[in-house]
Parts: sequence; structure tokens; C-alpha cells
Amino acid sequence: MDYRCAHRWAFPKWGAALEPIEETLPAPAGREVTIRVTHCGICHSDLHIQAGGFDMGGGKLSSLERAGTKLPVTMGHEIGGEVVEVGPDVTDAKVGDRVVVYPWLGCGECPTCLSGNDHLCNKGARNLGIQLPGGYSDLVRVPHERYLVPVGTLDPARAATFACAGITAYGAIRKLPEAEASDWIAVIGCGGVGMTAVALLSALSKAKVVAIDPDPAKRETAQRYGAALVVDPGSADAARTIIKATGNNVLGVVDFVGAESSSALGVAVVRRGGMVVIVGLFGGEFRCPVPMFPLKSMAVQGSYVAGLNELRELIELAQRVTLPEIPLTLRPLAEVNRSLEDLAAGRVVGRVVLQP
Repeated sequence: MDYRCAHRWAFPKWGAALEPIEETLPAPAGREVTIRVTHCGICHSDLHIQAGGFDMGGGKLSSLERAGTKLPVTMGHEIGGEVVEVGPDVTDAKVGDRVVVYPWLGCGECPTCLSGNDHLCNKGARNLGIQLPGGYSDLVRVPHERYLVPVGTLDPARAATFACAGITAYGAIRKLPEAEASDWIAVIGCGGVGMTAVALLSALSKAKVVAIDPDPAKRETAQRYGAALVVDPGSADAARTIIKATGNNVLGVVDFVGAESSSALGVAVVRRGGMVVIVGLFGGEFRCPVPMFPLKSMAVQGSYVAGLNELRELIELAQRVTLPEIPLTLRPLAEVNRSLEDLAAGRVVGRVVLQP
């Protein structure tokens, strides 16, 4: 098989539909590795990438073009597959290895990157699926073998989603204070990442979970994956309902929407001394009266995906402990545009995983 000709789906201009293209890859150099993609998850952030940026509030839009993203863009950052070719300096990876690819790449050389926290690199991102071609393709070139994590006995389709949905949820809930059985954790937004957090919390935390989402199907699914309480954020007095039902004991809130309304709801329901973790990138501005911070003694923290070490931890955990599994829908890569449309319209419960 020719592992130098990549067949990709990419958008040629911002906001456009994805089109099939071909690219000839050079031979892998140094510690580069070529992956034959078997599975690639679709993430809600792909919609923002396709649009060209994120809503920063006040009518401002961040620019991926200014951040180093060049057209055409091949998205896809939840990449699972098989090693098919390695560079001359590769020592650990070998042809035939089944792996998940860590996509959140920095410069690869600074202390932050070398500690396993490429996603926090200050020198510039080289993320697969954003600045570098991603997994909406049959082949992906990975800059270094250290970004490959063996999947072992895991289902490869599910393991691929760990590279974003998995570690984003895992990294966010690890930031929460240690909970007791009497505590509650609120999860706002039960898409693929939020549903993963509900499942992880039900398996790993002593706390009870309240899942908050406007979609009845997602609320029902969240109950099946361990949520003790579900609430529609659009219902009358949603905040008061949550506070009353939890005994005003919401220790932590994880906001997987990241909108002005969701962050305001998180601040409203968290108890004094609690924490709100904002993960979602829907956009807007965070608004909160300054006196609320000392009066509630609350902490507000951001959480952006997670590090390479956390991906390794999560994959090891999944092989050691049976974790609840969020719904997956497998589709051929050629249905990528329909899949993105379904995601934008809120018709996806769990995660869509593409198969080249």
C-alpha cells in the first residue's frame, strides 16, 4: 500500500464545506511517524475551526489564520490508527502498533512541552487538525513518536475519542476539589465531552452528579450514565431548582458550554467555597459582580484539554477499570460534512467517529 499519498477532506476557505484533496507526503524524517487512520472523532470545536475562530465576546472573533492556521485545513484531532512508517531516528514506535495520537502540540522543545504539557506551550501551537493536517484523512504525519499512546485492548473507536473528549473531561474534573458523598458536581452541557465527564464522575467520584442540558435525549442519556439529577437550563428558575434539589451543596461546576449564560448559571449554583471550571469554547464574555468572588469565596478556573501524561493515565485507567461508555456513532469519512451539520444542529448524542 502507498503510505505517501494522503487522501484528505479539507475546507479550502473559512466557513466552506470540506472537499476531498490529495497530498504527497515526503519520507518521514528524524522521529516522525506516519499513522494510517482507522478512526477519528468529530468534536464541537471543529465547528469553530471551520468558521475561522472563536467568539471572544463584544463582537470580537479570534483569528485562527493569525494563529498560524493555513488553508486548506484538514481537521480532526481525535485520531486513532496504526503505525505504518517511521523515521530513521524512531526508537520506541514500530510498524503495526495500534495507537491514539496526542494532537495538542507545542514547540516540542521548551520545558513545558518536555514535561508533557504541550497544550500549554507559550511558543506557539502546532495542533494536529488545526495548524497541522489532522485525522479527516487516511494518513497522518505525527512530528514525534512520543505523541503516540498504545491502546492495548481498548476498542480503537472509543480510544480515539480519548484524545479530546476523554482527556478534556478527565483534565477538567481533576481540577475540582476532593468531594464527599454528600457533595454534588454540576455538569453543564452534555454533548460528547460533557457526557464523558458524567460517565467519569459516576465511576471515579463520591459526589452525586447533576447534568444540565436543554436536550431531553441528552438528559435521559446522562441519567443512564450516572447522573442523579437532570435539569433543563431553559426552564423557569433553573438555578433555584438546582440549589434546592442539591441542598445548596454544589461543590463544583464544570461548564462544557462556555457561553455567557452557562458560566452565569455555574456561578449562581456553586456553593460558597466551591469551584467553577470553564471548559467550553462557545464564546462570549464572562460576567460576574466582583464582590461575588470574596462573598462566595469561590474559584473560577479555565481548563484547556489536558496533557500527554493525562492521556496516558486515562488510557491506562480504561484498561484497568471498566468505565461507563458514552454513545458512539460510526460513519464513513465521506459523510464528514453531514456529520458536522448534524453536530451543529444538536442532533448528535455522544460522539460521531469517522472511519476512512
